[in-house]
Amino acid sequence: MNRRNFFSRVVQGSAAAGWAEASAGGALRASGSAETASKAAAKETLLLRDFHPVSMLHVPVHEVERARFPVIDVHNHVNDARRSSGERIPPARVIEVMDHSNLQTIVILTGMWGEYLQAVLDEMVKPYPGRFVVFTQIDWKRVDEPDFSGSMVKQIDDAVARGARGLKVLKDFGLTVRHKSGELVKVDDPELDPIWADCGRLGIPVAIHTTDPEAFFHPVNGENERFEELLHHPDWSFYGHQFPSKESLLTARERVFARHSGTTFIALHVGNWPENLDYVSQQLDRLPNVVIEVGARQAEIGRQPRRAREFFEKYQDRILFGTDMTPEEGLYRNWFRFLETADDSFDYWGAPEQGRWKIYGLNLPDEILNKVYRRNAERIFGQYKG
Repeated sequence: MNRRNFFSRVVQGSAAAGWAEASAGGALRASGSAETASKAAAKETLLLRDFHPVSMLHVPVHEVERARFPVIDVHNHVNDARRSSGERIPPARVIEVMDHSNLQTIVILTGMWGEYLQAVLDEMVKPYPGRFVVFTQIDWKRVDEPDFSGSMVKQIDDAVARGARGLKVLKDFGLTVRHKSGELVKVDDPELDPIWADCGRLGIPVAIHTTDPEAFFHPVNGENERFEELLHHPDWSFYGHQFPSKESLLTARERVFARHSGTTFIALHVGNWPENLDYVSQQLDRLPNVVIEVGARQAEIGRQPRRAREFFEKYQDRILFGTDMTPEEGLYRNWFRFLETADDSFDYWGAPEQGRWKIYGLNLPDEILNKVYRRNAERIFGQYKG
């Protein structure tokens, strides 16, 4: 091998070694960059369920342990006819919560009928006079029987004779209750008119839940403000052609209200459209036999405090207090803080399940508080003609 070839091979070998070393170094650097990018991406990614920001606001906090006036919770299901033994709360414990919170009476809406109803009356009403009221319900399983309405009138009359003081209609009416043919039972079906008329004759209110939050009728995606709630309860979604629209259900309900002016209807959950208080206002203006209650809608009315306070001021004789939640001191204290104080930016009870926002106190005057807490409900139950 001559000198020229020798040096040529040495140079080529050195270059190859250098290239290999550079390649290895580049691969290491690329690997390091990818790892760094991955860590950076991980820092930018946070599961929604792990996002619990702590507010840095320095604002007054007013805890309200007892309501300023005695309270009637007109929307509850504690120890109702649907509960299994494992779901029941000792009645003495319920009374303890009530006494601590200044609760005068709790209304148990889902009392069913017959012996189911009797069991609730025997456990909750008779041992504690004045502390509990129970409503009866419609047995939709019998909807295809001949003279269904007549049978339900007899069932309601029997329930009232036993001690029931109202009729509760669940949201399945209009959404999922069907005839054997598969057709939905229509909210404004004239065949049901004798039921509503009988309640007027007896002087008992009809507490009716028609439709659900507006978001439940929209696609369950990243634009739905109740996305987390619908993920946890997919059966609460009523989006799709298989369900009537929210507006059509409310329109049918209003036709029933208008046909039965002699019957008092409690349109539950702020008339079932708290996101649209202008709509609810129109209904109250047009239908004097209708009142509303606020159960499980603290989040909705609390995020619009100025509009909500105007609403409470104008319709102070038509609003009832209700919770639609298991009785406990914390629940009631949260509600009392919302209604009685001007506190800013605090959690509604159960947050953030119904939406990621805060609520703001309404600071209602005593006259309105007393009506909402108790007086309006006493007026409604005072219509009983038994």
